[in-house]
Amino acid sequence: MKRTFCLNAALGLAALTAGPVLAQSDEAGSHQGDVTCIDVPEPVVSLSYGSRYTDESEDRSDIDQDANAAVNEALGPIDDFIVDLTARANEAASGGEEAGQAASCVVEALAVWAEADALSEMETMNANISSPSRIGALALAYIRAKQMGEIDRERAELIETWLSARAHHAMDYFDAEAPPKASRNNLRAWAGLAATAVGRTADDEVLTSWRAHTLALVACQADEDGALPLEMDRGPRALHYQLHAVGPLVVSAGLLEQDGYPAFGICDDAVPRIVDFTTRAVEAPELAEEKAGEPQTYQKGEDEVQAFELAWADAYLSFFEDAELARLVEPFRPLGNSKLGGDQSLLW
Repeated sequence: MKRTFCLNAALGLAALTAGPVLAQSDEAGSHQGDVTCIDVPEPVVSLSYGSRYTDESEDRSDIDQDANAAVNEALGPIDDFIVDLTARANEAASGGEEAGQAASCVVEALAVWAEADALSEMETMNANISSPSRIGALALAYIRAKQMGEIDRERAELIETWLSARAHHAMDYFDAEAPPKASRNNLRAWAGLAATAVGRTADDEVLTSWRAHTLALVACQADEDGALPLEMDRGPRALHYQLHAVGPLVVSAGLLEQDGYPAFGICDDAVPRIVDFTTRAVEAPELAEEKAGEPQTYQKGEDEVQAFELAWADAYLSFFEDAELARLVEPFRPLGNSKLGGDQSLLW
């Protein structure tokens, strides 16, 4: 039986017991009890960095360690903020006496970044194509907080206007300026998830339409086995990037299904085929090796599959019975990914 994603419905009992979200600026540091409000970092307004990969790497699989460190340093404060924000959003979603306070923490933290117009100056191509996954994560946390009760109207307008502007920028960039492969690969899928989350919270029909187009654009490239050709072009990291693509594709498809769009059935069940190939390839990386033409990092002991890379499974399993996938992810539970909304057991 299909379960409902919490972003699609109010949290019922939790909202009743916690009361309305308190969105006054002096609330951010005044919470008592088990909830710890977020130590909001300085808003990151501009991002400017290059690629993680060496200039000579034609398949974008050879990491330049210095460049990689520079990218991580630039994105670190944002990703740390997202982790903290998502943890508070999860506390809100779990209900209980502290749920309303946790929701207020999320709202107040986001208001700080919205007031600063954070992430509004993307100065390089790589900043533009990697920021949408962060925008989506921020929006998912906000929706969870918003469900807890009434938010101060000015606060809500401030945050939603900011998120909408960031998502529209990503949409325009991927349609007009992104490199040909990036405009159709896993990065586009993450931009689609951002459009999904922001489109819902801001009631933005343009973003809502674009998310469906983006899902089809990426998922319909899958071959008959479910491999995504642009990810298979990544040499020894092909399976890594297949995993990176399947998360936003599955979650976006699930949300679209709830909105009445037959997302899982498009292009001869493209998303289920992608899930099937990914599940089999995680257990047998030689399947990806055959597509990519060389052994995968997982085969060479350079990488291990992490729980966050499989967090999308809960969304998929809420729509389909898939014994093989359920067996694969069981040792990795609990499944969570801050860019997919955190603890997936609270979502699906």
